[in-house]
Amino acid sequence: MKINELSQLTGINAETIRSWRVKGLLHPTRLENGYYDYGSEDYVSLLYVRKMRSISLSASDIECIINTGSTEQQLSALDRETRNIEGEIADLQEQLRFLEFERRHIKESFSTGESNVLKFQSIDDKFDFYDLLQNRKALSMKARTSLYRMSTPTLFISKEVLNGDCTDRIISLEVGVGTYRYILNQNQIPIPSHARKVPNGICLSEVVMLKDLKKINVLQLKPMMDYAKKLHKPFVSGTTGYLIRIHMDAEVPVYCFRIRACIEENDTVDQGAR
Repeated sequence: MKINELSQLTGINAETIRSWRVKGLLHPTRLENGYYDYGSEDYVSLLYVRKMRSISLSASDIECIINTGSTEQQLSALDRETRNIEGEIADLQEQLRFLEFERRHIKESFSTGESNVLKFQSIDDKFDFYDLLQNRKALSMKARTSLYRMSTPTLFISKEVLNGDCTDRIISLEVGVGTYRYILNQNQIPIPSHARKVPNGICLSEVVMLKDLKKINVLQLKPMMDYAKKLHKPFVSGTTGYLIRIHMDAEVPVYCFRIRACIEENDTVDQGAR
């Protein structure tokens, strides 16, 4: 049969069939007019190649299997692809966990309204990195890639400010990136000495809207500061942060952060959030 007939029969486009013939995976008869006549053997070979490609074996693996006829090569290629797929499944499961964590965080952030304070148990020690140049020197490329994927932008305000007077004044902000201890441990990332720790425990948090990430008016922190005074619990850490979203206001980006700080350390672990 002609290549177009084989293409229609198998649903595989003619260019792909031609490329597999060139690689030696199909062996049609070449006619006197230069065209190729594909037989039932080519049809069976084509279905086999397609099946192997559907389970992600590379063309070079398939070529090696067909040319060598080696069961060992075949099993080795299948085992290698099995490990690759298992790794992808584990990666997807990790992504699902983070998606659920993201959903939970956003729902909790707005369950009490943007201007109200949320009191909650954190899920683990948090480590934030504000010296990004030092971060680059301290962490390997692989560690930095893992960290950025499983982290969130953070905002630092010192506990001295949080425990001080709530007056109409502007203070500087530090912007960094942070993640949890268990994530660092799972990915075998050492905790650099320059990381700032927000201990696990009871935290207070509120949502702040910022157009300038270099500064904030202390009055924006009044809900958190007043709540801590009401509880007679001074802050034992500075803030960390979680970027909920970015939206535009008159062509200016507005950054919506839920900032939090610890008022009471403990060893409670919220397994449901992991």
